[in-house]
Amino acid sequence: MRAVRQMAMLIAVTTVAAACGAPSSSLTSSRGYVSGPGVVSRVAPEDRVPLPSVTGRLLDGGQFDSGDHPETVLVFNVWGSWCPPCRAEAPALQAVWEETRDRGVQFVGVDVKDSDAAARAFVREFGISYPSIVTEDSGQVLLAFHSSLPPNAIPSTLIVDRQGRVAARIVGETTYTKLRELLDEVLAESSQPRAAARES
Repeated sequence: MRAVRQMAMLIAVTTVAAACGAPSSSLTSSRGYVSGPGVVSRVAPEDRVPLPSVTGRLLDGGQFDSGDHPETVLVFNVWGSWCPPCRAEAPALQAVWEETRDRGVQFVGVDVKDSDAAARAFVREFGISYPSIVTEDSGQVLLAFHSSLPPNAIPSTLIVDRQGRVAARIVGETTYTKLRELLDEVLAESSQPRAAARES
């Protein structure tokens, strides 16, 4: 347990350091969003720690529970309809979701500092077909992310491997190429541990 806590602290420090080492154009604006290109951090498989359970009500009225998605690569995107970089990256997120959803990938949005009406309008405008957790429940979700994402990092994207461990993150606006590359890396590695276990 102590080792897990130490690893969580190490990841938190690494993440903050990565954000602080971003180009000067990547800054948190007075409105609370991260401007500039997203900063990518990868976590080696041997250094990964499990993400705590993530639950919350969805904009469409359903309920999300990460425990219902075993052996799934989860992609969490923190966004708000009021955030210009979130609007800029929305088409890329939808495109990657459409291309990878049949490969055992589940995208989940986490809407923050928003009204449900504005969030639904955003989803309609950009044709987002993956679910999003409502703002009212986003606080508990961000608490689960606290070891992996800096506070108030909007937008940000977190990739969780099939073993439920944080594998990569993007703090700031992502692009199609950046997100697809990270996701392909996690998908390529994810079958190896299970194959080795079956052979042993």
